[in-house]
Amino acid sequence: MTPERHFHEELAEVNDMLLGMSSLVLEIFDDAVESVLTDNAEQAQKVIDERGRVDSLEVAIEERCLALIALHQPVAVDLRMIITAINIIRDLERIDDISIDICQDALGLHELKNKPDTLFDLPSLARVSGAMVHDAVRAFVKKDPAWARRVCERDDEADDLERKIHDDVIAYAEKHPAEVAACVHLLAVARALERIADHSTNVGEMVVYLMTAKIIKHHHDVETEGGPGP
Repeated sequence: MTPERHFHEELAEVNDMLLGMSSLVLEIFDDAVESVLTDNAEQAQKVIDERGRVDSLEVAIEERCLALIALHQPVAVDLRMIITAINIIRDLERIDDISIDICQDALGLHELKNKPDTLFDLPSLARVSGAMVHDAVRAFVKKDPAWARRVCERDDEADDLERKIHDDVIAYAEKHPAEVAACVHLLAVARALERIADHSTNVGEMVVYLMTAKIIKHHHDVETEGGPGP
């Protein structure tokens, strides 16, 4: 086997590992959101008890990526793939951490007797953030920069919903002081979902970089030196 073929086989393995990590993070995120929306303490606790699986994958993938750089000194699209993988696993790991935080808040809400009869616009924010997570992963799987850009474009929608929930919950808490503790948990979940949308945006930006060599972070659209490459 030639060194080049060996490198590309190892790079393909990294891609497969990243896809597996993506699937696991999607599962954890979906379970975390459902535990809040359905007041399912058992499901929330299960996610918390199984924490650590994503962390192990992150370490394994990053070690493989760094080894590929050190041993093969890749360039052009191969190097971009490795850089993309390293960045994406960090955002996926943060989505996992935040999902676990959501489960902690789900448990906190479940234990309270005094709480609002409404979840405000949390279900809407959960749908937007969830769609962004799923679509960001889809964009990476399909290597689709156009789809990735659409993920990034939805970030403002998530921000607007989070601000509305914040204002509505604060106004409610001022009128219902006995339910302040529950309102704190709801605010935390809203903030968590907005942060997950941010990390999904980061994944989308990295997919655009991978496929086009353009950096669109912070709304810039800059092509790296040398263009997309082979």
